[in-house]
Amino acid sequence: MLRFESGMEIYLLGQLVLDLLMLILIGLLFYRLRPEKLPQLEEKLALLEKLVEELSRYVEAEKRLFGRLERALAAGAEAWEASAKGRKDLRKEVVRLYREGLSAAEIARRLSLSQGEVELLISLERFKESSER
Repeated sequence: MLRFESGMEIYLLGQLVLDLLMLILIGLLFYRLRPEKLPQLEEKLALLEKLVEELSRYVEAEKRLFGRLERALAAGAEAWEASAKGRKDLRKEVVRLYREGLSAAEIARRLSLSQGEVELLISLERFKESSER
């Protein structure tokens, strides 16, 4: 029968048991990571690389689209600002023709506008005149 005389002997025996347990666990870990798993890991890595590549292409396409949208927005803003003078001139022309006695339908036909647009511009001018009095 084994007899342990000191606490140091118990400690050493416990340490020996824990070391053996640790070696067994490390062995199991290496067993689980044996070369048979390597092809699966390589396959997953290849899949991840493919996904990263696709994501990169998607991001680049989105950047190009964003650039085109920015340019289109800038061009639209410039066109809107340039047409502001034309819209003001058009309103003045509608009012002038109305004061000459032309009907809304005739003004619409001459200026290639809808009759509703002409009637709206005329009613806005009437409202403006009545509010100035």
